[in-house]
Amino acid sequence: MKKALFIALAALAMVACNSPQKSADKAQASAVMVEANLKVEGMHCDDCEASIAKGVNELAGIDSISANHEDSTAFVRFDSNKTSMKDISKAIEGRGFVVASK
Repeated sequence: MKKALFIALAALAMVACNSPQKSADKAQASAVMVEANLKVEGMHCDDCEASIAKGVNELAGIDSISANHEDSTAFVRFDSNKTSMKDISKAIEGRGFVVASK
């Protein structure tokens, strides 16, 4: 009886060690976070800022986005394993703005 109980506990421990949650935790740990400050032309108001934020937030891997129409900039923090500067620029330009090199 003790032997069967030990085998059952050992099997349970092995299943728990191979759970998908641990794999997800490892994947999150390998995120490569990048910060970028972009020059964005065409913003004139708070609604422009909100439009840019909405478009960029639709992309995978975005941690934060902050647009400022007063200095025509957008600050983005993202996981470069999930999205790229090219994708971010396309999302902004898809909203009618121009991403200029800074």
